[in-house]
Amino acid sequence: MDLKQDTRCYTDVCVNGLWYHYDHCTTHAYILKGGASPSVQLKSEPKTEEELIHLLQSLNC
Repeated sequence: MDLKQDTRCYTDVCVNGLWYHYDHCTTHAYILKGGASPSVQLKSEPKTEEELIHLLQSLNC
């Protein structure tokens, strides 16, 4: 699914048992842990949900 290219949009997705919050049009995501939410840097700006999942799977969190 294509991600809407709008900075007001976001996607929450579960990858490897961790929930991530991704604000569209950025290269940052946040791990949803309640309280402090560690930020992760993506290698590139994903254009699809599948690309977002692939980028998150490649992280060492």
